[in-house]
Amino acid sequence: MVDIIPKNLIFIFLLIIAFIILFSFLTFMMSIKPGKWPIEFTPQSFKLKYEDVTFETSDGLKLKGWFLPGDKSNDTIIVMHGYPTNKADVLPFSMFLLKKFNVFLFDFRSFGQSEGSYTTAGYKEVKDLDAAVEYLKSRKDVENIGALGFSLGASVAIMNKNNDVKAIVADSAYSNLNNMIESMYRNFYFLKRPFVYMTGIYGKIFFGIDPKDISPAAAIKNIGKPVLIIHGNKDSQIPVNEAHILHDANKDTKLWIVENADHGEIYAYNKEEYEKRVFEFFEKNLK
Repeated sequence: MVDIIPKNLIFIFLLIIAFIILFSFLTFMMSIKPGKWPIEFTPQSFKLKYEDVTFETSDGLKLKGWFLPGDKSNDTIIVMHGYPTNKADVLPFSMFLLKKFNVFLFDFRSFGQSEGSYTTAGYKEVKDLDAAVEYLKSRKDVENIGALGFSLGASVAIMNKNNDVKAIVADSAYSNLNNMIESMYRNFYFLKRPFVYMTGIYGKIFFGIDPKDISPAAAIKNIGKPVLIIHGNKDSQIPVNEAHILHDANKDTKLWIVENADHGEIYAYNKEEYEKRVFEFFEKNLK
């Protein structure tokens, strides 16, 4: 009987280890391959003029985008979607920009109509933004370029180092990818740390980088351009503390915390104030 108890404990321990490895691996794979959301509508659905465009990243992926010409300026705002959606998801909340700017929306790699077999939650997506900028620079009807990103798109905008992006509005960005992994596993209690640790291991194996190194907070310290950080104080997906971490990393950034807004609700509940702040920010900083 004395020998059976330790063996049972060892067996249980090995089962827990196997569960941690298997569950964290499956979660990691589902995170980098979440499946594509359909493009539910196009600018034509809203009777807007637009061009379907295709452009290529530095690592050879073809991305799909929509160029919507404005009436008042050749200044252009790149609008970037969140995870795991596509450019159609951010079209309704970006159409107001057409009153004063051109708008360019595109699908990040592996999302929407773009090529790519997996997402890297921001690590390689900075190349997608670079490719979008290069495409816009090839057009004669584009002058100054700004970026408005939501969630994943906001974090990519901050991490991207392209000097041709003159100003950034970051709506609901994360400050560090590891924080998001910890938040994802927050309800697993004593298994949280092992899950987070194994996810870091998979990141190094698949992409050669630790999630801790995918850090908008590190990038924003010396970003060298105006940034407006927007976040809802009731955000259930990316906690509002992420916005405070970003702002604390660079006090020259502007911070707007919106009361009672969850993830993706800020514009819907504060249209007039949102449009006013974003217009004023871009008009002041794009020239």
